Amino acid sequence: MPGGEAQLHFHGYEWAGDGRLLAKESERRPVEGAGFRLSELPPLMTGWWLLRPAAQIRGTWETPTAAADWLAERYAEHTPAGDPWLPLEARRRRAVDQLANASDVVWARWVSDVRWSGHYVIACPNRTHPNIPCPAPGRDGAPSARRPSG
Repeated sequence: MPGGEAQLHFHGYEWAGDGRLLAKESERRPVEGAGFRLSELPPLMTGWWLLRPAAQIRGTWETPTAAADWLAERYAEHTPAGDPWLPLEARRRRAVDQLANASDVVWARWVSDVRWSGHYVIACPNRTHPNIPCPAPGRDGAPSARRPSG
């Protein structure tokens, strides 16, 4: 939206791996150097996902429902036994409500003694980090190789 505010949308990210790697905080904080930008480890703050290269985005959605559906699909794949404390449909409905209020949603858990699985939907623009531009090319404020002139 030229000259206006960017329309709220949502980017999905995920990371699964050896949870002991989460201790590498230098790769999870946006400090000088390429470590943070090149890392695939989840950032310490959810909005910092937007500082990562667009190639790390697993999906972009215009509606909270579509983003929550992706979360539910990915979570079910990585957690086939489900969550005994919160059924998937209740979790999905709650995510829709949170996203509708421009809040980020994280579904992450230990899936074994050492394996961590995390799925993240980040509101963009992000209300906690309003100065971080959208990482998706072609969106208002996003980096893009070609921008229309005039």
